[in-house]
Amino acid sequence: MSLLTMVFVLIFGTIYISTAISMEKDLEHELRNTMSNPRKLGPNFPMMSSSVIIELDADNNIAKVTSYTEIDEDILENTIYTIIKSENNLDKIKIEGSSYGYLKEYTTKGLKIVLMSREQQINVLNNLLKVFIGIGGISLILLLFISIYLTNRTIKPIKESFEKQKQFIANASHELKTPLTIIRTNTSLILSNGSETVESQSKWLNYINNQIERMSKLIDEMLSLAKLDTGKELEEFVDFDISKLINNVLLTFEAVLFENNIELSSNIEDDVILKGDKENIKKVFIILLDNAIKYTNKSGKIDVELRQDKNKVKLKVRNTGEGIKKEDLDKIFERFYRVDTSRARETGGYGLGLSIAKSIVESHKGKIYAESNIGKDTTFIIEFNF
Repeated sequence: MSLLTMVFVLIFGTIYISTAISMEKDLEHELRNTMSNPRKLGPNFPMMSSSVIIELDADNNIAKVTSYTEIDEDILENTIYTIIKSENNLDKIKIEGSSYGYLKEYTTKGLKIVLMSREQQINVLNNLLKVFIGIGGISLILLLFISIYLTNRTIKPIKESFEKQKQFIANASHELKTPLTIIRTNTSLILSNGSETVESQSKWLNYINNQIERMSKLIDEMLSLAKLDTGKELEEFVDFDISKLINNVLLTFEAVLFENNIELSSNIEDDVILKGDKENIKKVFIILLDNAIKYTNKSGKIDVELRQDKNKVKLKVRNTGEGIKKEDLDKIFERFYRVDTSRARETGGYGLGLSIAKSIVESHKGKIYAESNIGKDTTFIIEFNF
């Protein structure tokens, strides 16, 4: 705002000063014209109607006064005396509170003085100054509100990002604290029974090993998110057959699906080509399929569909189950967010998988979202444009 104020002052000041200089030149021009052509003086020439021509003889006595303005004789004499004493032939003078410009010139008959009122010029300059102050003030106030609005809009996403980062750190610390507590407790138990064999304390060692695996998984997911945030996780984009990729992933999950008594139905359109990071797209599909398996009801069903529609590739992963409430559908992509905390801990989830999936999809200029019917099913949909 300080910079804008300086710019406004500079612009308006330049206009004001240039106008004032131009008016001074016009005044001088009119004074010289009146000096050489006094016939222009009169009511037919508005600028000259307030002018006075004074002719003095060789002894500086008033010989003739031509004027359409009434001036007191004593005031006129004092004015003439001041002008004669002045070293400047062209200058300004105050008469009865009004500003006049004057020009004096010596002729063969004596001194000749032309006085011309500057009130019209002063009024124009004053009005111009008022306009500038008014326009400038209103403009600066408007710019202030606009700048505040734009600043708030600019700061808002940064603030939100900062708050999310703080929340992320707090959640990560909390998630790491739990396994660390378990590890410390089990380590204390082992140390308190130093005479026992490793085999006899295998239960505590297994607990420690499980928590280390959990921490390792959490740290890997956090590193993946950090790399995705900086764009370092993505490799060079290439064209690949996403149909084959999905079919291959489904083959690797057959045993898991069988163990969980989940029926799989797939409708994969052949030869669908997508440009992107193949390994990360694979990671997204694995995250969605793993998530679907975790939340499918007993003897439930998972449907996978891939199809190409004009310039769009759409992937759907649907699973039967409890479903997700409408108010939670957007939140499930937030980091560390769990719809059901207790169930998420049972399945070993940290609430980072869907966040990773969203980051990868968005880095491919795609869109991921979820639809759900409570007590019936949940569908995750990914759309890629090309």
